[in-house]
Amino acid sequence: MPVIVDLNEDDLLSRMRNFEDHLVERKTVKDEKDWKRAAVAFANSAPIGYPAILYIGVRDNGEIETPQKDLEEIAKKFNSHMQKVYPRIAYVPKVLSSAGHQALAVIIPGSESRPHFAGLAYVRRGPETVDASEEQFAELIAQRNSKAAFLLQWTGKNLTVFTRMGDDESAWPNDTCLVDCNQFYVSLQRYLHEPPLSFPLSRVEINFDNMKRRPQLEISDVIRNAWTVEVERTVHRMLTQVMSRDGLLLLNQLLKVGKVEPEMSSDAQQQMDLAAKHGLVRREQEPGGSQRTFYLVNPDYDAVLKKLVTQLLR
Repeated sequence: MPVIVDLNEDDLLSRMRNFEDHLVERKTVKDEKDWKRAAVAFANSAPIGYPAILYIGVRDNGEIETPQKDLEEIAKKFNSHMQKVYPRIAYVPKVLSSAGHQALAVIIPGSESRPHFAGLAYVRRGPETVDASEEQFAELIAQRNSKAAFLLQWTGKNLTVFTRMGDDESAWPNDTCLVDCNQFYVSLQRYLHEPPLSFPLSRVEINFDNMKRRPQLEISDVIRNAWTVEVERTVHRMLTQVMSRDGLLLLNQLLKVGKVEPEMSSDAQQQMDLAAKHGLVRREQEPGGSQRTFYLVNPDYDAVLKKLVTQLLR
């Protein structure tokens, strides 16, 4: 977020001399213990991007305190205090001069990264207590969100996942793993060779799979992400450059009836074998030892095939 600094020295001096309000605070050098508290309050409370001002070396009546203090040393102390604020706060210090005296004005815009805290967050790392990283801090905040807090308990574990697009429902692989979650999104790994897919928490409903004793996520209005786009491109290239129109018609029939047995013409057999080779369909054996085999659509490509085959056959 850009720091908004559109106040000239005359503006700053005028506000220093006026009454304090919710965007102005005056502190003497002896009030050092309150500097950080005031800065954090401004970052958390001022309208985002709008400047609040902390004056240091100024009395409650708006006069610069005397005898004069070393402003360079004061600025160093203030910076030292701000190192203990988390997340860090953006601010701009300016030296003001009036009647031969000087004070420090610290401009602090309302922060879009709030809440800020007047101290670091700490976590355990093995036998040690250490400062929380930004990622760990974000996770601590996420734990206050009931949905994120619940999902974080399943990080690294398998979940049952369905996606819904209109009236279509598609099940994910049985070993889909929860990779990450915060207050904004959840990331899931379908296959080890694929990058994780992320979805806004607002589009994720949490249920429970009683058969497998684990959470069940139902993702609606699935957004088009980079991986999905690449899958569509790959399948489209396969359908237009490798499959014939008869092959598309056969795929369309397969999408409608669910499965077909490989008792077909040699051309049709060749088309199904091509689709199987590229993973669009699977050839499976009927259970029960009957030795009968059949083709069925790979559920991972069901949605994209329904979309593309319909388009290409128009």
